[in-house]
Amino acid sequence: MKRHTLILYNTMSMKKEPLRVAKGKALRMFVCGPTVQGFIHVGHARTYVFYDVLARYLSHLGYRVNFLVNITDVDDRITEAAKREGVKPGEIVRKYTGSFLEDMRGLDVRSVTSFERVSDYIGVMIDQITLLVGRKYAYLADGVVYFDTSKFHDYGKLSHQSKSELSLRPLELTPNKKNLLDFSLWRPEVLEEGKWDSPWGRGSPGWHIEDTAVSLTNFGPQYDIHGGAYELIYPHHEAEIAQGETLTGKKPLVRHWVHTGLVNLSGRKMSKSAGNTHLVKEILREFSADELRYYLLSWRRWEDMEFSIPRLRSSSKAYARAVAKAEKLKGRAKEGIDARKSHGVGQELLSPFYSVMDDDIDTPKAIEWVEEELIETGSSEAAARYSALRVVSDVLGVHFAKP
Repeated sequence: MKRHTLILYNTMSMKKEPLRVAKGKALRMFVCGPTVQGFIHVGHARTYVFYDVLARYLSHLGYRVNFLVNITDVDDRITEAAKREGVKPGEIVRKYTGSFLEDMRGLDVRSVTSFERVSDYIGVMIDQITLLVGRKYAYLADGVVYFDTSKFHDYGKLSHQSKSELSLRPLELTPNKKNLLDFSLWRPEVLEEGKWDSPWGRGSPGWHIEDTAVSLTNFGPQYDIHGGAYELIYPHHEAEIAQGETLTGKKPLVRHWVHTGLVNLSGRKMSKSAGNTHLVKEILREFSADELRYYLLSWRRWEDMEFSIPRLRSSSKAYARAVAKAEKLKGRAKEGIDARKSHGVGQELLSPFYSVMDDDIDTPKAIEWVEEELIETGSSEAAARYSALRVVSDVLGVHFAKP
């Protein structure tokens, strides 16, 4: 395979940049996972499907992808869910972690190397917070340990906002914090069960330090790609940068910040708290993973998309038409048309696919090319085209070409 230059839009630089990997072909990618306090919805599915495609494509290009997703199983929302359901928090964690992993399999998200539970990293978090306190980057107030954002001069660089601008969006309001932007590292509350002993009393970690503990433990002080929906840029990803770069003394923490857009329902962000969701497990009862992935990948990864069942049904009909054409192509390929040339020509035929995928993983154009050019029924070189279609199907996880 010829060399490819994958170009990704980097939120940090606000421009498209060639992929830079620190260790040759060994690529490390971290994506923020769910808080296991409920069933995941289509908004979550969109995020994980995109990064699954990104990881599949990177693997296809020859990278050895170490793709980690954290599972947030320490959070006050878990305690709230337990109260609503009348069970203990541990039961909530087991129930919804299992459901999440089941939904990932249902969506054919199969490129993740490891799902890491943040509760396995509590000791690491306590060590990291102790180091931040010792270096005067964190302080204790009212039993809570806060990160002192005034000490980290680059705070706001990912969201491209000054501290005065960010102060209009204050965090965790309390009278004894030093700064409006300071965020908690350790709190005496959060969980009703499973609190841990620490130098600051029994308690639980803040949200942001959980991801830092997982990423630095597995990847070291710097890694290649960090992903998640763009709503996480502030405060979550800003906090990760502040913690990580302070702890290690190395910049940048991440070479490429690759964010996805949101899913809207009737013009509003799909959100469990707002009560406007379509759950993945419900959708997969009526539609296949191929149909849902096809619909989700018909939007550029940074765009907000509007979801509705009628739109999904319409999209599924378009997918069915493409599969029908692909089946005809398969029949012609089996007749032996151009069979001797199928491998080499198949690679040549993939050139337009590589062009659009190398341009910030443009899946809508990839799908358009498949439907308008690759599987046209009157096309020649059927065996080669079907061979190319199988490659595309494997990368997108949308099976135009059935096994």
